Amino acid sequence: MATAPIEGFVRGAVGLVRCSDGFVVPRRFTKAQLKRLRGLNRGCRAEATAGACIDFVTDGNRVSLDCRVIRDLNHDHPLFRSVMAGVGGIGNPVDGVIDGIDLVVVGGNAYTVPAATGRIEVTFDNPFHTPVEVRIYLPYIMSVAVGNLASNGSLEPAPDHGYLLVLGDSIAQGFVVGSPSLAYPVQVAQALGLDLLNQAVAGHVFDATTLEGLGRLRKHPPTTVVVAYGTNDWDRKKSAKRIRRDAANYLDALAEAFPKTPVYVLSPLWRADENEPRPCGRSLAWMGSMLADLCDHRKHMTFVDGHHVIPRNPVMLSDQVLHPGPVAAAMVSAALVSAIERERPDQQGRDSLVPVATDATGREAGCLCSPVAAVDAQIRSREGAPGRQDEFDTLVRIMWRLRQPDGCPWDKEQTHESIARDLIEEAYEATDAIDHHDDAHLTEELGDVLEQIALHAQIGADEGSFDIHDVVRGIDEKLVRRHPHVFGDRVATDQNEVMAIWDDVKRTEGTRPEGLLDSVPTCLPALINVRRSRSAPPRRASNGRAWMTSGDRSPRSARSSRKRFPAPKSVSLSLVTCSLPSSTSLAARGWMPSGRSPRATASSADAGRVWRSSLASRAVTCASFPPPSRTSCGCMLRVRRSARSVSLTSLIWYNLCQSGTLRGGRRKCQNDQETKLA
Repeated sequence: MATAPIEGFVRGAVGLVRCSDGFVVPRRFTKAQLKRLRGLNRGCRAEATAGACIDFVTDGNRVSLDCRVIRDLNHDHPLFRSVMAGVGGIGNPVDGVIDGIDLVVVGGNAYTVPAATGRIEVTFDNPFHTPVEVRIYLPYIMSVAVGNLASNGSLEPAPDHGYLLVLGDSIAQGFVVGSPSLAYPVQVAQALGLDLLNQAVAGHVFDATTLEGLGRLRKHPPTTVVVAYGTNDWDRKKSAKRIRRDAANYLDALAEAFPKTPVYVLSPLWRADENEPRPCGRSLAWMGSMLADLCDHRKHMTFVDGHHVIPRNPVMLSDQVLHPGPVAAAMVSAALVSAIERERPDQQGRDSLVPVATDATGREAGCLCSPVAAVDAQIRSREGAPGRQDEFDTLVRIMWRLRQPDGCPWDKEQTHESIARDLIEEAYEATDAIDHHDDAHLTEELGDVLEQIALHAQIGADEGSFDIHDVVRGIDEKLVRRHPHVFGDRVATDQNEVMAIWDDVKRTEGTRPEGLLDSVPTCLPALINVRRSRSAPPRRASNGRAWMTSGDRSPRSARSSRKRFPAPKSVSLSLVTCSLPSSTSLAARGWMPSGRSPRATASSADAGRVWRSSLASRAVTCASFPPPSRTSCGCMLRVRRSARSVSLTSLIWYNLCQSGTLRGGRRKCQNDQETKLA
């Protein structure tokens, strides 16, 4: 089963609240909007997850996620009792009768499951395991937290879309159509190929103050806006003049918030009790004519007549009075899509709305759509971008099988330590293939290296420490993070600027080594260690002191250094021209750690290049070192005059210290082993 954090797949929300148990709660409103709605006693309804969905692409046919119900249906509410009476008390109210969770295969079937606490699993029709887009719509009346998305196939974020913003009352929120995907805003968004942000709230009216706090939506404006107020205004407000004034102020505020976005204003639908007198003294049909007149005088606003959309029969209403059932909702959707399609807005340049994470206190915790997911979505949209890599998944499964109880006896017994040398050997064999320009051999050896990575990852998974997903996710995040000049707003025109950016990012990560050579692995072969040491770039330590080369030192500091730590006397043996013994000889003399494979040491030719590149500028002998000699960084150099020997490590450190490369650092020389030079 492929698993992924669910937060990167959530659509239809402006924010996600992270819970202590790792679940997330989608929020349809900004913090400022929600505060205003709570002041109007609409907070509970505003916290419902209407329109929010989990959107992804998979080639599997089974998906699952964890769900926790935060706010359940109110069984004592008159609307609840009315709907259940209409169906004769048959069925589970949270299983599509009043609310539920819908899985919709785009272009395919829909599946409804109960909205209940626990693990939810849905199997759908995908016999050939072709990649399909799947949307899991969350309840539109209830409020839930979700987490731990999994599939028996791949899991990739769905392509980015613009989004449809819906503003309205309980009908637009979805009351009580049956299941989330049947609500007309969902159907309109699907028909237009857009994401949905449903900000409709049951019981709400035209109120311009609810548009305050749209900061994030202003920065990422919707492709289309649908407004569906009016029913509650007509039913409750006592003055027709006030109704018109509130509607005008609301539409003006909306036009100011989204000056370039087309707005479609849907007049109130027919309702079974429309002939009963209302405090405003006007008919429901008057609401339609009033809204049509307001739209005629405003740019980018289109009136859609909702009063004549559905048949005037109570059977079309779920509660037999006001709220449309599934058939009526489909009719409303068709009317809106038809009106929008006539003036199909240009969707180019429209952004997807990315939820922002907050903790339980409302403090912003960053973008929930991971940078890697966003970058991957951008890459997949480029022509010629690589697709799925089934062979890699096969390798992971093979490695898992080999370490099963009835798998390979050798593979089952391996640990990270037992195969550490194998990884080194395979890397050197791949390097040898590169040196010989043998592509066929290189292909084979890179496969061996990949096998070692997969085996280490499986060992980690068996131990419960990490798995292949952690390995790949880590390098994905690092590559995106360290290439802001490709995936961000930094600019780099040459390699030097790239390296400077790389260094800056490493500094912000807090993983930068303290010392000049701290980034050089201690397990590297000695000669490669020399090359890495000499090639380390000058840099500033975390405490602000500069790592200086000999050219960086001032004349005064150089004189002071020579006075305190005099340089060695004239040389009598130059290491520049010395021949390099074989690895076997090195091991015999103690120059190479015993037990290490000769492959773990550089080849003779490469090692010779290391010696020449690192010591060519400095001929050092062991004939006249003052015993004991102290380098400029305080390192002791142990010498046996009689044996004309010096520690190889000490010699390297002496060379680096005297050249000024390590000036400013305090590091103990590793001079426990002494070896003869001749």
